[in-house]
Parts: sequence; C-alpha cells; structure tokens
Amino acid sequence: MTRLEVSHAERVVFPEIGRTKGDVVAYYERLAGRILPHVAGRPLSIRRYPKGLDGPGFFQKNVPPHYPSSIERFAVPRSAEATKRHRRKDGGAAPDATVYPVLARAEDIPYLANQGAIELHVTTARLPLEQPDRIVLDLDPPPGALPLVRRAALVARDRMGELGLPTAPLATGSKGFHVVAPIVPSVDAWTIATTTQKLAALLAAEHPDEMTLVFRVAKREGRVFVDWLRNRTLSTVVAPYSLRARPRATVAAPLRWTELERTPPDGFGIDDAGALAGRPDPLAELAAAPADPAPFVAAVDAAFARAGLELESFDRFRS
Repeated sequence: MTRLEVSHAERVVFPEIGRTKGDVVAYYERLAGRILPHVAGRPLSIRRYPKGLDGPGFFQKNVPPHYPSSIERFAVPRSAEATKRHRRKDGGAAPDATVYPVLARAEDIPYLANQGAIELHVTTARLPLEQPDRIVLDLDPPPGALPLVRRAALVARDRMGELGLPTAPLATGSKGFHVVAPIVPSVDAWTIATTTQKLAALLAAEHPDEMTLVFRVAKREGRVFVDWLRNRTLSTVVAPYSLRARPRATVAAPLRWTELERTPPDGFGIDDAGALAGRPDPLAELAAAPADPAPFVAAVDAAFARAGLELESFDRFRS
C-alpha cells in the first residue's frame, strides 16, 4: 500500500493521550487489510472530527465530490417527508437521495482517515442490501456494569447457539459488546430484522432482571438493553477494528469467547495496532463458514410462539 501524504499530520486528534492525525492515518494504514473484509461492499457511515475531539464532530453519509472514483457511490432515495426535513443550512432544497460511500480497496481506508474520519460504521448486509450476511445484537449496559454485560453476552451466545447460530463477540471500544453471527445471505432483510427482534424479546423475557428491550435509558432500571435495531436495512454497526471517538482512542476488536472475561469493551486502543494486526480474527474465521439462517428463523419463531410473546411495534420516540 502506498503511504499517504497526510495533511496536518501534527494536528492533535486525541488530546488526552496526545495522538495526532498522523497517528490515526498510520493506524488505519496498519489495519486496513484487517478492516476491508468486514466493510467491503457495505454502505458506510463515517464519524468525522476534522479538528480533533476538541472540535465538532458529525456523522457523514453522503460522498463528497472529491472522493476518488475507487470509492463506489450507492444512492438511496429519500422520501418526500425526509427530503423536507433535511433542508440545507442555506435554505435551499435538500438532495432527494443519500449517496453512501462503498469501499472495495484497502487503500481507501487510510484515505478516509486523512479526510478526518475516526469511526467507520457499516450495514449488516452487502449491496444490494436485500439479504443480510450478519446478525448483530448490541448489548448496551448501564454505566459501570461490566459483569452484567459480560453475563448478557454469554446468555446471548448460549441462546443463539441453541437456536442454531454460532457467534463471536466484539469489544465495541465503548461501553458494551456486540454478539455477531455471520450468516449465508439467503433470507430477506425484513425477516432477519423481525427474527432478531423476536430473539431480543425472548432474551428479555427469559432474563427480566438483567436484560430489557426498553429503548429509553431512564427506564431501563439498571438492565442491559438488547439492541436488535442494528439489523434493520441501512442501520449500521461499528466496523471491526474501527477506532472510536473516545478520549483514549479505543478500538472495536473481535474477540474469542475465552477472552471475554479478561477483556473489557474498551480494552484495545490505537497503540495496540501491532498487536491487533498480529492477532487471530475470530469474526473473520467464523465468517469464512457462515451459518444457514433459515433453521435459526424457524427455531426463533417456534420458541417465540411457545413463550406466548407478541411482537410489539417499535417507535424509538415513544419507547
């Protein structure tokens, strides 16, 4: 990979630990080969901090005109109402489509870092997004509840295994863990999202003192939120090996289940690039032989029916 000429390489991006934009680009150059299999072919949302964490940050979905042609463009039409809500700051009409970047080359990952990107977030399906190839449960704990979220991850692993899906954990670099199941892209996105919602409801019903589907933090009562919403079309999850826009420049790192008890969600950081590059990638290993999701869908449906549960409609603003 040709090394980039980094603009403003000396700019401090992570003031607490003194890491610069040059350090961020170097990290992504080192890990680009690890990251690409997890992001290639997926619409990408980028969390940018052009002036570092001391300045404003924002999520960017649209591809700027100056991005190289090697980065594919994937246009998603906006609804009329969404277009009306997203008016430009100058008062002009908003575009009638969101044009996502889609990566195919490792070289374009440090390129994005040179554009001020810190975090990379991707969909659970590759283009054309009709059939997901991953199921993700995002386990979001209350503050300081590391033992609780570890238990929740193991409960999710065991239940998903009983229902036919092997999984790998991801230390998110933030507060919690993801439980990730690579699947054959053979079931439509709506069915996968609905099945994952049913799975989350089962977990919450079977472990009501520890797990919940309540979206609003104030109403969770010290329980782990089982976030199934990441499985909706165009919803995103943090990409494996992405940096996080947190003071210590933590990293989203795939783990083996045997590492869960000794590794906190924010246990890896930017200075661990060499160690991360040399570690096995349990998630990539699992993705090399993805599970057939059809038996899982049938098993979840049967368990959901036996439990006498009802699938509730979800409105994040009312939940």
